[in-house]
Amino acid sequence: MAMLDPHKLLNRLKLRHLTLLIELENSNNLHKAAERMNLSQPSTSKMLQDVEYALETQLFSRTSHGVFPTASGVLAARYARLMLNDLSRMQRDIVDLQSGVSGSVQLGAIVAGLPQIVSPAMAKVAALAPDVAMTLQVDTSDALMVGLRSGRFDFIIGRTLGLDHNLASTSVELGSEPLCVVSGREHAPPDPGNLTLADLSSWRWIFQTAPSPMRRAIEAAFTMALLPAPPHPIEAASMFATADLLRCAPLLAVMPCQVAEHYENVGVVKRLSVEIPDLLGPFSLITPNDRPLTAAAAHVRTAILEQAIGNSDRLLPTCG
Repeated sequence: MAMLDPHKLLNRLKLRHLTLLIELENSNNLHKAAERMNLSQPSTSKMLQDVEYALETQLFSRTSHGVFPTASGVLAARYARLMLNDLSRMQRDIVDLQSGVSGSVQLGAIVAGLPQIVSPAMAKVAALAPDVAMTLQVDTSDALMVGLRSGRFDFIIGRTLGLDHNLASTSVELGSEPLCVVSGREHAPPDPGNLTLADLSSWRWIFQTAPSPMRRAIEAAFTMALLPAPPHPIEAASMFATADLLRCAPLLAVMPCQVAEHYENVGVVKRLSVEIPDLLGPFSLITPNDRPLTAAAAHVRTAILEQAIGNSDRLLPTCG
């Protein structure tokens, strides 16, 4: 297919066309997409035909079970999300500028990056640059990569190990994340100081949701110990939910040692003497290459990097 002239393409495509691609990819249903866009189904069908005509390729396969994106459709929907997110960000920054706020930043982070790096850096920005508005979402690396790819985040602090993120990006290593096995303080097993995974294999465990790197790491640790993974684990993406479950019942879980230390200090969990091999590798600050950072986002990113550099000579907490 010959390359379309960008100016002709802009004349053919409208913002509602981009919204339609996203709605169809989300619902795989013309009727539902029409309802969400407050259009008739024939109008929605005609609009899809117009987009496909403009791009000179089929974007969705029509079947009796719904409409499903082709490879070109997946790509088109991804760029539609990026363009609409950029427009939303532009509108937000203009409103911020008019109201005297210099900019806003959307960032995501895994929980292990918070105590020593992200939280102190954001606190410094809040004190020194009060006109910068910051929004932080804490999640697993796989979920954060989805948000980064869709344009929801300016950058993230996470890990790409084992994840097929398919995103051109720049990564700067920030730190490592040793893991600890923990129980609830009131439900701890006897610990002579040399517990092994084999000693705890009969317990019920809490695992992070798949396919997060931490989930892969603990499953690999059981494999290296020649043990089957614990059957029927409770899955929880939230460390707060994990800590609350440990408080309520005789369960075991794996946490980053920095996080485990925090919950132990407030009397919720007890760290156990089990040694977990370092299978996660470092976590990084990940910035997409396909869109520039705003001045506010670049300011927060620099603060995080400076905080990580300042921590580089300090020892990370260990288990026990």
